[in-house]
Amino acid sequence: PDVREIHFVLNGQPRRVDIAPGESLLEVLRNRCGILSVKDGCAPQGQCGCCLALVDGAPKTSCAVAAESVDGKTVLTLEGVTAEERDLTARAFAIAAGVQCGFCIPGIALRAKWLLDRQPRPGRLEIAKAIDGNLCRCTGYVKVIDAIELLARARAGEPLPPLQDNGGVGASLAKYHGQAHALGEHLYVADLEMPGMLHGAVTLSPHARARVLRLDTSKAEALPGVVRVVTAADVPGQRWYGLLYADWPGLVAVGEEVRCVGDVLAAVAAVDERTARAAAALVEVDYEPLTPVLDPDAALAPGAPRVNPQHDNLLSHSVIRRGDVEAALAASAHVVSGTWHTQRIEHLFLEPESALAEPLPDGRLRLRTQGQGIFDDR
Repeated sequence: PDVREIHFVLNGQPRRVDIAPGESLLEVLRNRCGILSVKDGCAPQGQCGCCLALVDGAPKTSCAVAAESVDGKTVLTLEGVTAEERDLTARAFAIAAGVQCGFCIPGIALRAKWLLDRQPRPGRLEIAKAIDGNLCRCTGYVKVIDAIELLARARAGEPLPPLQDNGGVGASLAKYHGQAHALGEHLYVADLEMPGMLHGAVTLSPHARARVLRLDTSKAEALPGVVRVVTAADVPGQRWYGLLYADWPGLVAVGEEVRCVGDVLAAVAAVDERTARAAAALVEVDYEPLTPVLDPDAALAPGAPRVNPQHDNLLSHSVIRRGDVEAALAASAHVVSGTWHTQRIEHLFLEPESALAEPLPDGRLRLRTQGQGIFDDR
């Protein structure tokens, strides 16, 4: 009863779509209209620009646009750009090496179209300012600006240099599948669809340390569209795994402790992502909050709670000695000791963590993931 019908023009074609409360334009474009050039890098924050669409000619991060707000409006994505302009854009980015992993480039390419339609020959600073709302982990932006400059010249009639694909010594090869990446045609894991595919979501612990007293999945199971909800009690085999030791429970059982914010209590399979996430939020968990261990010194103190039931809090103890350390310190003009703290920022990949498990006739699973460690993912 809460479903609402909206009408809008998408890439030149009138569309009529039923939307759910709170649904974003990004969800409508990807899940209902099959538009995959818009990528979900940070939804619903609207910070990375990967989901850029033009709404009545204005660039909008579609994850932060309510779907109902485009009723009666016109939406353009890269799929609706003319074939000639798509070809020039794809080749310019590939030739200039303005694409690496490629996840952010479709949003940047559409932003470039918006800019060049208004300012056919912008300077580098103007280009940099225009793409300020688009994040890119890989390129460093210099090659992206090169690509947009090259595209501007191509749109003005200058011929593009040829794509280098001969592999000769000294030749700058074009990015593998660079043109498809630039247009959003390359499929990432989150873009893949399989017949009968279900979507998963998990119920996460809000506590850094707590004992699980009760776990009730009945409300989640009763939600229409939910196929199955599983907990630790449903795991027939090995439930513990990890990178160094098998010390991480895939699902935390009743009576056990959660040991970090984000430990998993239940997993849901449903007909779509929205239903799966809604069901995961309906799983009821009663906790007995416990005092967490929050720093290494506290973890090593006598009587400290064991952070992990599989091994002591001290993971390893390494000593490196070379020469006569005490003599060297005694002969030093200055000796400094102390504790130093550094930042903990890591560069942020934009592609969402995703996995697709496909059952095979022989009982195995074919696994597709976006991770860099395929064996760890498996």
